[in-house]
Amino acid sequence: MYLMYADESGNTGTDLDNKEQPIFVLAGILIDSSKWHEINNYFNKAKVQILPILENTEIHTSELFNSSKKSIFNQFDWHNNFLVLEKLVDLILGLDLTVHYIAIDKKPFKRGVNKVFNNTLKIDPYIYSFGKLYDNVSKILSTRNQKGLIFLDDILTIPSQLHNIYPTLSKDNLTMIEEAMFIKSQNTNFIQIADLFAFYIEKYYSIISGYKKYSEVKEKHCLHMYEKLSKKISLEGSEFIKTYITFKSKEYYL
Repeated sequence: MYLMYADESGNTGTDLDNKEQPIFVLAGILIDSSKWHEINNYFNKAKVQILPILENTEIHTSELFNSSKKSIFNQFDWHNNFLVLEKLVDLILGLDLTVHYIAIDKKPFKRGVNKVFNNTLKIDPYIYSFGKLYDNVSKILSTRNQKGLIFLDDILTIPSQLHNIYPTLSKDNLTMIEEAMFIKSQNTNFIQIADLFAFYIEKYYSIISGYKKYSEVKEKHCLHMYEKLSKKISLEGSEFIKTYITFKSKEYYL
């Protein structure tokens, strides 16, 4: 049996015109349940060696990358925080896991939704991405003759919305067990690892698409971290949705 832990980056709900977050990413790490304890115990020990406060502090990538005055990571300078992120990335590269993601360029996504539904419906990229990721990973596990269970970061408005689409998602699906389980990110290493992947995937697409301009140091850091993490990203089941959206098994080109 396999477990997937997923987290998102660039979430603005149905506000698809948000210039600060033009790309949405839902990234899920996939692990063999028989290796859960081994990976979790190893990560618990190794992350504290990188930064002692991580024993009782959530790894929140965006706060390490750009910590506010209220953030616990603000006690360190940005050089230290970037070094911590680099060490965490190197640590994750040694873990037995793969990553699958759905990334969405919100501008063409909005045009596609409006075209399909004649401006009568707004669709949250999170919901659409979850459906795509659910289907993609289900197909992968089916070829392995394995079952899967999904855990998501507990976001207030998401559980009820996902509940409404399960009858369609689960029809004729013999792979996924139960609806996705929601868990607080601070309570699990694996959601925090997924957060790190989602963050750098989102930054990568924001930069190469020309949406984001960072300082040379930050841009170089983001691209380098993505390059490293890409070794764990499975090309199977991952998509950057920029030119089309799919409804009812039909592709609508923009």
